[in-house]
Amino acid sequence: MNRLILLIFAAGCVVQSTVTAQELFRDEMTSGAGWGVNASSGDSAATFGYNYSADDIPEAPNSQGGDTATTGVKLEANITAGALDVFTLYPIGESFSGSYQLRFDAWMNYDANERINGGSAGTTEFLGGGIGYDNVAADIGIGAQILATNDGGSGSDWRAFGDGSFLDPSEMIAGSRNGFDSHYSDFLPGVAPPAGQAQAAFPAGTAGSPGFQWITFEVNTAHGRSAVFIEKPGGDRLHITTINAYGARPYTSDGNIGVVYADFFSSVTSRPDLTFGIVDNVVVNQIPEPGTAMSLTIVSCLALAWRHRRSRAAK
Repeated sequence: MNRLILLIFAAGCVVQSTVTAQELFRDEMTSGAGWGVNASSGDSAATFGYNYSADDIPEAPNSQGGDTATTGVKLEANITAGALDVFTLYPIGESFSGSYQLRFDAWMNYDANERINGGSAGTTEFLGGGIGYDNVAADIGIGAQILATNDGGSGSDWRAFGDGSFLDPSEMIAGSRNGFDSHYSDFLPGVAPPAGQAQAAFPAGTAGSPGFQWITFEVNTAHGRSAVFIEKPGGDRLHITTINAYGARPYTSDGNIGVVYADFFSSVTSRPDLTFGIVDNVVVNQIPEPGTAMSLTIVSCLALAWRHRRSRAAK
């Protein structure tokens, strides 16, 4: 059965489904009034309602237009202290159970000059999130979690966790956590910083990490396993891992969702104005339960149905 589940997850979408997912939660990150923050230190910042167009960052792929189309939450860590810094954002009073899906748009920025000429001494930071959050921990702990570096500056640029247990490279679809692996680098070619950031003198960003481009993180949970994908604005998708694929990484799925931003290194960037993350359009969908096999197929198909549902609503 474990092998069947893996094949279904890896296949992406193997059957047509007319099942409509129920949207349980949505937030465009324009206000922090409904959000809590647990931080490992006071050297971090979460600025809700931040107009990221001021940094020449385009509208997030799943924004729905209007006055808030280019606003989200700006995330900064290890701003001045020179110490490990991690924090988690979570929606106050929310809890999810059963089979469901978390999606959110993410942008990661950094100082390209320092990354290229300074050996990424202070630019490498992580963004991600997950499900099953306990509303308490600042760091990766309970639940199913995924993190990625902004600039490819770590030997483990893609990190997944099941209740705090760090997945081995062999448990990643690539067989590696390093962004230079072709599984990641072929999907995420290096992208140059936006022209308005005045970083045009430097080459394109690092392939295999999502710097200077929007991606959508997606964590799907069903029957004790979580299929993790990223999606590009055009709809192309990459399977990153299936947490607890073989039953060796059990995790807590019931609980809240969380968005995580972190700097796991003591170095401080010389340009904190250029080194940050943006998160927009946080959505939780319930995955229907027509039976185990079909439910697991829907886990992989749900993003396509979700995009179709959104496009119809926009017409």
